[in-house]
Amino acid sequence: MKKNLIHFFAVIGFGTFILLACSVDDIADSMNNNNNSQITSTTGKYQVTNLTSKYIAVLNTETGVMKTFRDSNNQADIFNWVEETNGNPTITFTH
Repeated sequence: MKKNLIHFFAVIGFGTFILLACSVDDIADSMNNNNNSQITSTTGKYQVTNLTSKYIAVLNTETGVMKTFRDSNNQADIFNWVEETNGNPTITFTH
């Protein structure tokens, strides 16, 4: 009876060891940062900077095209941005 009890706990201990070893392997696989999937989100596609209170410059980081916009509205908290074409050409940055 004593031998059977020792064997029973040995089997439980061995099973627990295998279970823990397998779960650690799953955690290590999920922490692998070397995924080669391509990001297709357009979040963060534009960078905007404030030139003055009436002008902003917008850079499309995907195409490298930068355009200038002006506020055509004269009210303080309402903005109506239109592309400024007089004297501010569209600039394209290449990498």
